[in-house]
Amino acid sequence: MTNAQRTSFSLDGPSISLDERVLAVRGDLADLALAGKLFVPHYARPMAMRCIGASATVHAEADATAEVRATLAKGEDFMAVDLSGGWAWGFCAQDHIVGYVPIDLLEQVK
Repeated sequence: MTNAQRTSFSLDGPSISLDERVLAVRGDLADLALAGKLFVPHYARPMAMRCIGASATVHAEADATAEVRATLAKGEDFMAVDLSGGWAWGFCAQDHIVGYVPIDLLEQVK
């Protein structure tokens, strides 16, 4: 194989639009269930968490002033894919809405 052959390439196949409101995928990480369907640098198995506050808002960004996508009631489950900076990123177990929840409003399901 020559250098010219190595530098030429093409991508084939269908492109799809990703709805990040219901698919747990971002530029650096995705839900392990999406492996083989999407390419990202890392995949993680979601960890079951439970809302321990009276309620918890699910935000579009890791910011309390960001758009609210959903609200968890006390006792509802949230599947955390990433925990960092005081926020859990993942999806609501009931309706799969993706977003960020303050970690202090969740506890790990045993």
